[in-house]
Amino acid sequence: MLTTTECIVRYNESDLIVKCYTKSHGILSFIVKGVLKSKRGRFKPSFFQVFSLLSVHCQIKNKDQLNYFKDVQPSEHLTSLQSNIYKGTLAMFIAEIVKSVIYEEEQNEELYTFLKNSILWLNNSDNFSNFHLTFLTKLTSYIGFYPSLKNEDGETFFSLRDGHFLPYEDKFCLNADYSSILKQLICMDANDYQNLNVDKHQRRKMLEILLHYYELHIENFKIPKSFDVLKRVFD
Repeated sequence: MLTTTECIVRYNESDLIVKCYTKSHGILSFIVKGVLKSKRGRFKPSFFQVFSLLSVHCQIKNKDQLNYFKDVQPSEHLTSLQSNIYKGTLAMFIAEIVKSVIYEEEQNEELYTFLKNSILWLNNSDNFSNFHLTFLTKLTSYIGFYPSLKNEDGETFFSLRDGHFLPYEDKFCLNADYSSILKQLICMDANDYQNLNVDKHQRRKMLEILLHYYELHIENFKIPKSFDVLKRVFD
């Protein structure tokens, strides 16, 4: 079946295989023959960097088969994301998260739009130090364990196990300070990311908390290998 769609490059598995999250069909894998060997080929290797946004015309086979591009063009030029080491490190980290938690092989335009808008925001923003915290928080709403916030009086402590705020603190709860930071993250929209009031220590601790939250709610979730790189680059 020939299809024209948009897609996000999730990661490269080898010189020839590219896995994408598409707007129309969810996750698809493509084979791009000779793309790294030929300087005269139709498709440039730069098209297939992590989180590239593409407009593609492609031949789609069965889900368990590799697909082929008929035509590929960048739908957005992510110059800042691909040239800024800090943004690139964040993108690699987020790409590992996406790879670990999104398995959908069906269309999900809301999730696709969230991913695309997040990538564009990171590319265009000059103040992105809290991007990964807000991304991880908002992503949970698409994969089934978004923190519940009822805004009831006295619900001060967030339970990582139960996924909602409690009026008392138990061993699964964040303390009041980090529960308050999480409330800020839940309530923020894309234009507020840079206004999160945390210092470097709190930012790192909050990231560790969110990753642990993922571990508790996603079977076999593993901390991204790029986590250590992220810590070194941003310290």
